[in-house]
Amino acid sequence: MASRSVFVRRMERLQRALALEELDGVMMAPGSNIRYYTGVQSKLLERPFLFFVPAAGSANLVAPTLEAGPYSRAPLELGIHSWDDAGGPAGAFDSLRRELPLKGRWGCEGQVPFGYLAHVSDKKLSLEPADRLLQSIRETKEASEIASLKKAASMLSRAYLKVPGFARAGSTELEVARAMREAAFAEGAESVDFCDVQAGKHAADPHWAPSSAKLRNDEAFLIDAGCTVGGYNADITRTFVIGKDKRVEDAYADVLEGQSAGLRAVAPDALTGDVDSAARSRIAAAGRGKHFFHRTGHGLGLEIHEEPYIVTGGRKKLRPGMVFTVEPGVYYGGRFGVRIEDDVVVTETGSDVITSGVPKEFGWWK
Repeated sequence: MASRSVFVRRMERLQRALALEELDGVMMAPGSNIRYYTGVQSKLLERPFLFFVPAAGSANLVAPTLEAGPYSRAPLELGIHSWDDAGGPAGAFDSLRRELPLKGRWGCEGQVPFGYLAHVSDKKLSLEPADRLLQSIRETKEASEIASLKKAASMLSRAYLKVPGFARAGSTELEVARAMREAAFAEGAESVDFCDVQAGKHAADPHWAPSSAKLRNDEAFLIDAGCTVGGYNADITRTFVIGKDKRVEDAYADVLEGQSAGLRAVAPDALTGDVDSAARSRIAAAGRGKHFFHRTGHGLGLEIHEEPYIVTGGRKKLRPGMVFTVEPGVYYGGRFGVRIEDDVVVTETGSDVITSGVPKEFGWWK
């Protein structure tokens, strides 16, 4: 866990941002934002659990007793109002209101369940979306965060180098996914939250989940996997071919050219839309534009998808410390799909591709 001073600085940044937005505070549900400010990870479940940060003063937490313990040891001083299943949460929210009047304009994280909000509803309280504000603070990473992201990327990269040893014709998507997960854990990953393996025509559906379908000779397959270190996510995609498939090889060359152009466009003060355009224009020039139908990338951090998003027309300026993917792809329904994904850090002078340990030239796996 980062030092207490790190969490103090983060809270100060948040409270300054609240003041600038003329908000009286912000409330959050269990997840990445609470972890960012407290160092404690909790799951979003059915029991009401909310973190309250006023524009001035100390943060407060309403949480079930069975989850409140780690917060009493958090680096920041928190007002903790716990409740148990026998008594219910009403008393804890009454205790909160005695410490922290809930009135005026408050920001609310988008993932807060409606059922939680019933406990804070009041005609004196106005709630407004706070995701833009919360994401803007987290999108530029500190040195310790980048170190964790690089460590996760290195572990995942080494796992990808093992793919040629376990992915073969006759293996099922599920078997390959299991082997990939095991490879990442063997390299030291703390969690492997997803591993999508898509054989043949399934790769034309970018979010296809692994099934009992088998890898076949003279056919492509795609692996999109992520792992974490200290809660920070790495995310890599590679496309492979067992045997030969000229259609895939030709598409692969065009996607790789587009991805390379996108990575070259990453620099301080470039726009997110510039990176998207650099990748997309190369693929469109090859006659494959209509087959590239998603954004070029997404930010990485405590969440696998967060700001900045690398989208068509994006006007956000890149700043040193931003970390995101560059992952163009083309998809031919019922036939095949190709995607190549790397993770990149914006530096003071350009960029650093932190997943460069995985080769990209076609056929590297042979």
